[in-house]
Amino acid sequence: MTAEHQWAASAACERAFGFLVSEFGYERKDVRFRLHGFSLRYRGPVMGGLLDWYPRDPLTTWLVRLADGEFPERLVPTGPDTPLAYFDLGDVEAISGYERAVPEWDLYGMPNEENARVLADSLRTCGADLLRGDLSRVPLLEQRIRDRARATAIANYGMDGARQLGW
Repeated sequence: MTAEHQWAASAACERAFGFLVSEFGYERKDVRFRLHGFSLRYRGPVMGGLLDWYPRDPLTTWLVRLADGEFPERLVPTGPDTPLAYFDLGDVEAISGYERAVPEWDLYGMPNEENARVLADSLRTCGADLLRGDLSRVPLLEQRIRDRARATAIANYGMDGARQLGW
């Protein structure tokens, strides 16, 4: 992949997610290029939007609960008491009862107008309340993420190991 391909992919994503600026009044904070991939960040008053893609990873959209107007550090791994600020669009879709219009596998390729638009449309449909600063569904998102982390801990370490990790 060349720098031109990387730039073209980020530009396609920026066009698709331009509605964050035009419809929701978000500010395009920055675009960062690294490791042959990129991330785009948009900042609103309460929430932010993060779109990233790196080779061998899918094109991913995150809704981010800002801390004092800034993107907080992403804390990994998720524990029972880990503050959660990053919410994958897939989780927002799931609690909205929305079925994504593109197979997950299609998001692993170089981002283009089509797959970026599908994610942008989904964000507009499923996340408009969050983008406007209505955080009433955040507890559902947090519970979904914690349930998945607990199930993963049990699968990987057994019930006793998961308990030792706080689950």
